[in-house]
Amino acid sequence: MKMAFNVQTPRLENAKENTKAGAREVLWRCMVKMEGLAKMRAPVDTGTLKTRIHLEPMQSGSSEYIMSDGVDYGIDVEYGTKPHYVPISPLLGWAGRVLGDKGAAYAVRAKISKYGTPAQPFFIPALHEVQFTWLPIFKKQVFG
Repeated sequence: MKMAFNVQTPRLENAKENTKAGAREVLWRCMVKMEGLAKMRAPVDTGTLKTRIHLEPMQSGSSEYIMSDGVDYGIDVEYGTKPHYVPISPLLGWAGRVLGDKGAAYAVRAKISKYGTPAQPFFIPALHEVQFTWLPIFKKQVFG
């Protein structure tokens, strides 16, 4: 005896597509929120770091996004650094802007060479806030 079955599940296929679209919408909302939170938390001296944080692609519907700090020193800000030698010229400008005394740059350089720089996290706290606060909210908004 030979039997053949053909089960069509159009409602299941629709549910699958709706779930994928919903997941992409939740991901988009989370990434946009994280970008805003990272910009809000980024330390500001000249403002370059804050203005260069960006998300790609800048449109909903993708299943993958890349968020970048857009500068070569962002990781040093996020995690801090070990003791190291710093050229004096960038510190002169920083000390003048932040401390009001360019001469203080030499003391700052000596301290960095002895202790490094402290972490000033902006991406990780943004990720954690999105993960634990906003993700449940966005899931509820999208999926009910």
